[in-house]
Amino acid sequence: MFKEKIRVLLLGGSLTDHGSYADGNYQGYPVVITTESTVYHVRINAVSTQDPDNAQLAQYLEYQKQNVKHLADYSCTSTSALLTIKMPAVNGNKVPDMINSVVDPLIQYLHGGNYQPCCESCGSTQEYLSNYEVNGSYHYLCTSCAQQIEQNLQQNQQTTRAKKSNLVAGLVGAFVGSLIGCVLWVLIYRLGYIAGIAGAVTAICALRGYELLGGHLDRKGVIISTVMMLVMIFFANRLSWTWDAYDALKDEGYTFSECYQYLDNILDLSELTGSYYSDLFIGYGLTLLCSVRRIIDAFRTSSGSYRMKKAQ
Repeated sequence: MFKEKIRVLLLGGSLTDHGSYADGNYQGYPVVITTESTVYHVRINAVSTQDPDNAQLAQYLEYQKQNVKHLADYSCTSTSALLTIKMPAVNGNKVPDMINSVVDPLIQYLHGGNYQPCCESCGSTQEYLSNYEVNGSYHYLCTSCAQQIEQNLQQNQQTTRAKKSNLVAGLVGAFVGSLIGCVLWVLIYRLGYIAGIAGAVTAICALRGYELLGGHLDRKGVIISTVMMLVMIFFANRLSWTWDAYDALKDEGYTFSECYQYLDNILDLSELTGSYYSDLFIGYGLTLLCSVRRIIDAFRTSSGSYRMKKAQ
């Protein structure tokens, strides 16, 4: 995550870099740093008897957001503050100064307000804290809260796996939902582009359609929705090429349905079969690129699977 020369300058070198995240204790407070897209997320756990629900802390962070250049956003709960810090555009060597300029004033504020490090879940200041990974995010928790969260995740898994969807209704929902993406694909193609975003919309709408009408998005629902997405992309690409063929042949008396029916022959005669399948494969590639993470997440959610472990 951070090069060593950057890590040693970041928050006094107090954090350990684990590759996908960095964590540690900075001036008495548990800190976790993760990165996403063009920002860093910094989470700090703290509570104070003088500031119930961290209302004053939220006011302070709002002031900082308006006056500190690199603080793009924040969220504040009764037990923690999450800072969103902009990445430098060019020079990565500026990262330590940038993060320090946001975090150090907050740490001073916490010390001045007698805020204590705490468990993010229960707010206890008396328990030993460890950093836990929970479904890809990182949280400092006490042992009892970590055990309770894992029990809740296990119970949710059992409940989710016990649910069954209405296959027929879900199939209709996936079909109707994927039609939306199909229409978007054709419209974008008419503008001269092959858009993976249209494929991603097809996946999202198919999954959502199955869930709405099927009553629950289970594993078979994810599989059916994914297959429906692939079929609709094939259909959308064929419609797009049919429309182009119709534009070229309508003056010769061809109807749209005839162009669709005889598209393979038209492509052969025009020596465009290779281009047709090239567009189709590019479309599939862009679609998978844009939607594979959502499909994987849908599989995980549909089975209630979870990931929780003490961070190393």
